[in-house]
Amino acid sequence: MKMPSEKKQEMKQEILQILKKWNQPELNEQWGLLDYSGRLIFQKDLKSLNPEILAKIFQNFQNQRHFSVENRKSLRKIQPLGNDCLQLETDHIFHRSQLAENFISSGKAAIVILAGGMGSRLGHPAPKGTFPTAPVSKKSLFQLHFEKIKCLREHYGAPIRIYVMTNSSSHDLTLAYFQENNFFGIPENDIFFFIQNEIPVLNPLNGSFFFSPNGQICFGPDGHGGLITALENSGAGEDMKKHGIETLNTFHVDNPLVPVLNEQFVDAHLTQKSEMSTIAIEKKDPLELVGHIVRKSDNHQTLQIVEYLDFPADYAQETDETGQLKFWAGSIGIHLIQLDFLEKMARKLHENPDFLPYHLPVKQIRTQNGLEWGIKPERFIFDILPFAQNALICRAKRDDIFATLKTNSIPVRRHLSDLHASWLRRAGILFPANSQVEIAPNFAMDFKTLQEKIPAGTTLNGPDIFLN
Repeated sequence: MKMPSEKKQEMKQEILQILKKWNQPELNEQWGLLDYSGRLIFQKDLKSLNPEILAKIFQNFQNQRHFSVENRKSLRKIQPLGNDCLQLETDHIFHRSQLAENFISSGKAAIVILAGGMGSRLGHPAPKGTFPTAPVSKKSLFQLHFEKIKCLREHYGAPIRIYVMTNSSSHDLTLAYFQENNFFGIPENDIFFFIQNEIPVLNPLNGSFFFSPNGQICFGPDGHGGLITALENSGAGEDMKKHGIETLNTFHVDNPLVPVLNEQFVDAHLTQKSEMSTIAIEKKDPLELVGHIVRKSDNHQTLQIVEYLDFPADYAQETDETGQLKFWAGSIGIHLIQLDFLEKMARKLHENPDFLPYHLPVKQIRTQNGLEWGIKPERFIFDILPFAQNALICRAKRDDIFATLKTNSIPVRRHLSDLHASWLRRAGILFPANSQVEIAPNFAMDFKTLQEKIPAGTTLNGPDIFLN
């Protein structure tokens, strides 16, 4: 058996070779500041990284600064979506589609919740999914989603599997939260938690690394597009195949109104034999911070989603002869995606790491020198849309399905209360005009179900109305 000193010497020789490959003097200095266990982590991180890929990412960032001419020429090859999309029925999620009902009941559809984010911008030192969001009960985002899924499982009599993608910062906290809450009544074996990959944060000045307060390289999650490689690396994709899953309903945890496995949406996706389908909403204003769903003008069958940061403001504000926005279609990250299509995209990335772009926002990060601005490379799942066969866009009324939680919970709680109050009024229920209203998923997941549950003319009283 080797003595620790021999192991240290072996490690030193290996790190010298690695540092030579990187040719960054600050890495040598940082190595010298770490203890033995810290050096093990540092060495492992450096071995896992490709200097050429990171150098190319930084070069792309520098090129991006001179965005204008070439990118605008490229974007001029796009056309608005048009107004002929299928309108989803959100008053009744069970659309009486035999095709969708049979598919979901057979266990071929799974749910993927993209839940890596922390609630720091909300002043919440925990995963965003744990944030108390409901207007009366203050149920968390996770609880609201899981209560809907539990209702779906009971309706279809099927063990609909759930996959929750976290990141290294949120994973353990997320698991502990679910354990404390007994997984909201869903068997633990039907839930698969997995961690997305990470990528170093780069210095905008020279592309070098930042170092965290504990002396290690600063990493950040690789964006929701990291789902593509995380499915393979975590074993989640293999688990899906083992359970016969074919279609994934993916969405972000921060929207409590997601129409999970809407039957009409599933029916349209299956009927068209689409590899990827998504839901569009009408933007509330030209510069709303959502992706723009467009068509490529050289092939009107090719759909694309352009991130709002990459979409020039003057394009976003263009109107037609009636004064309506040309680029009206906003993406809110609700997709149906075939598992074999994601596997195909993963193979493409293995063959060519440049196959999908990294988006390069500059954000504040905590380093050993305090808060600094760094490039956080991220991939977005919607960038695979142009490669999908028979891609499909369905349209839905935004107030029914979109109330995303970003920096302020008050508008989201008000939105949920107003929506549920509108259900009560439509159903002929009497209640005080200024009441806060919350209708739990297990009571009614949509207006039609509410209408069947409570007779017109019923009077409800109190400042807080909670139907559970």
